[in-house]
Amino acid sequence: MSKEVLSMTEKINLNNYLLPGRIRKKDGYYHLIIDTVHPITKEKIRHSESTKLKVIEESKRKNLENENEARYRLKLFREKWSRYYFSESKENETDNIYFTDYLSKWLKSIKYGLQPDTIRSYTLNIENIIIPYFKKKNILLKDLKARHIQEFYTYCLENRKVTPATIHRYHANIRKCLQTALKQELVLSNQADLVDKPKEGKYIAKVLPIKELLKILKNIEGTHLELPTFFSTYYGLRRGEAAGLLWSNIDFKNKKIIIGNSLIEGEKRELINRKSLKTKSSYRTLELIPEVENFLLEVKERQEENKKFFKGSYNYKYNDNICVKENGDLIKLGYITQKFKNVTKKLGYDDIHFHCLRHSFATNMYDEGMDMNDIKDWLGHSVLSTTMNLYVHFLEKRIKESAKILEYAMKKGETEIIEANDEEDKK
Repeated sequence: MSKEVLSMTEKINLNNYLLPGRIRKKDGYYHLIIDTVHPITKEKIRHSESTKLKVIEESKRKNLENENEARYRLKLFREKWSRYYFSESKENETDNIYFTDYLSKWLKSIKYGLQPDTIRSYTLNIENIIIPYFKKKNILLKDLKARHIQEFYTYCLENRKVTPATIHRYHANIRKCLQTALKQELVLSNQADLVDKPKEGKYIAKVLPIKELLKILKNIEGTHLELPTFFSTYYGLRRGEAAGLLWSNIDFKNKKIIIGNSLIEGEKRELINRKSLKTKSSYRTLELIPEVENFLLEVKERQEENKKFFKGSYNYKYNDNICVKENGDLIKLGYITQKFKNVTKKLGYDDIHFHCLRHSFATNMYDEGMDMNDIKDWLGHSVLSTTMNLYVHFLEKRIKESAKILEYAMKKGETEIIEANDEEDKK
């Protein structure tokens, strides 16, 4: 490791080690220069200071005196900044770290263990929202209090008009960062744990009946939106699962569809075919029903014709992807989300987004008699409670059904009592 980037927490003897420095002649005076890097952000930093000692060209003796004095001051200058950067005391380290600097450092350190879409989410939140806000506040890491974080959430709710769910994502980022700082003994407590988060409203999935779903499919027929919408409608796939479906996932011989990868956006919004899914339960094999099989065969034939038409300009990079444009380019996730919202709005549906297709599939299958455990496996949920908690319609329906059963039982009991009394009277 280079001396310039030596950890501040590493014990060193300043008598044996000093930051490198030099003397520069500028405008007739001696100047002290130290070039180093910021211990957190790794940005290049230059420290300079004028000695106010003149460079006396006409007198070698007098100039030597000033030069020696400049060298002595350089030694003091180096000692000063070496203590700043490499002191054995962690107090010095904490005192000089801004919260925003530490956020940047922490963000860089966690990128290696996260999925690209998670990195992108963290980066967007921290670099675009959290850091710009706190940078104006100039708050040191050690001085960050719960009230500062609380004020940030209030600002976002009132000025940025974000939802409580968005605040919860910001909170998760800040809390994880401060938890790392706590482990590193840079702060005495995690101040994020003392903040009152806004309560999230109960999420109620919007559901469309089958005839309405088919109406949407009819209106987007032949567009780039058709393929991902078709797969989410018929199989309840997540957006990334639908957009990332591969021809190699389709087993025409055994009539199976294998859900084993997903299309995601990387840190720079690049599209990535991820060969790993959300959880182990997300990997699943579904039945290839005849209607879907026929549709896929038509799509495959159409894509082969497009390859012949576009010839050398066809994008063969995504040759295995099903959801591609005429020229072979991938259909972007943002396009799917926005286009679907625009189409449904024009058709008169309020607040319907692409993920509603997944909710609608599950609810419609339940209405048609599919067992809840089978729905869980079909959707790729790890536990049944996820399915039950997410789709409130199930709960409402089961409560109504239970009420009907209870009502029936009570009426049946009353009828039996009446009939028994009648028989007694006859005797």
